Amino acid sequence: MTTISKKLFGKASDGQDVYAYTLDTGAGVSATVLTYGGVLNRLLVTDKNGNTKNVVLGYSYLENYEKRGAYYGSLVGRCCNRIKKSRFTLDGREYILPENDKANQLHGGPEGFSRKVWEAKENADGSLSLYLESSDGDMGYPGNLQVKVTYSLRGRALSIRYEAETDAPTVVNLTNHAYFDITGAGSGRTLESLLWLDCDKMTDTDKELIPNGEILDVCGTPYDFTTPKAVGRDIGCDYRLLSYFNGYDTNYYKKDYTGKAAPIASLTDPENGLCMTVITDLPCVQLYTTNSVDEGAPDFADGARHTLHCGVCLETQYAPDAINSPEAESVILRPGKKFDSTTTLSFND
Repeated sequence: MTTISKKLFGKASDGQDVYAYTLDTGAGVSATVLTYGGVLNRLLVTDKNGNTKNVVLGYSYLENYEKRGAYYGSLVGRCCNRIKKSRFTLDGREYILPENDKANQLHGGPEGFSRKVWEAKENADGSLSLYLESSDGDMGYPGNLQVKVTYSLRGRALSIRYEAETDAPTVVNLTNHAYFDITGAGSGRTLESLLWLDCDKMTDTDKELIPNGEILDVCGTPYDFTTPKAVGRDIGCDYRLLSYFNGYDTNYYKKDYTGKAAPIASLTDPENGLCMTVITDLPCVQLYTTNSVDEGAPDFADGARHTLHCGVCLETQYAPDAINSPEAESVILRPGKKFDSTTTLSFND
């Protein structure tokens, strides 16, 4: 039986109260979610030796989320990842979006879903649903969009279900941007984590991380995680754009994708065997390895320092800039249809 506790986390700059909800099953996993940005603020996991550690990077104070951004643990939308030149054409009409990543739009724009205060509802089954209304024209996107994201904790698995409906054709591509450290936030061993990806292809991009239309095989390259290897083993290789980006910031395609929920990635602590498996019904996952650090950025909770490569992001998604590619239909939501996707983080016993 999942229990939920609630406490005030802080007051947003616009005066709204922000709450922290903690879900706990008593099975060695608990998750704390904020109404600001739908942030997954803490994810405590007990390993087989009885040791409990936080495996996501999160701030202790609301002001750090508001001032620093970086999407730590937040819900991202309307459209995660990048849209080239901050524009797209839908049903013959061009839409111009506000830029926030050079000339491109990133993760829904400068005031995307990660910067909103969501309405929360505790459900009878112990899950937590967050609601957001995104009005027509919000960050340049057409249509009034109703969004619902539900965090559910069952045993040792945390599920995030994304639902959205619109009254006009629009673009939707939702994800959670948690920075994981399966070795424990603040351990200093992040790059020792063993990463497996059930993905044999990746998106080739330019130096602004905009897809160039090429899908590359990863087999035998530093981008190959089809056999588990340490995140840091090849991170310093002078290969393609690895050295330019100072690490991985790469969209991978799942092998033999069927549209049904299946494992796409896992992170394992080689020291104690604690493993997190990412299960999703989406076709892609963006691997990001915290490749830059802001000067003066505050440290995270649990004594975790804000350092290079201190977290690993596994953002389940549709492809970046899909709306400007042959994959456009994957991210177009129309009236009468529903965006409905679930990603689950499952931990071994």
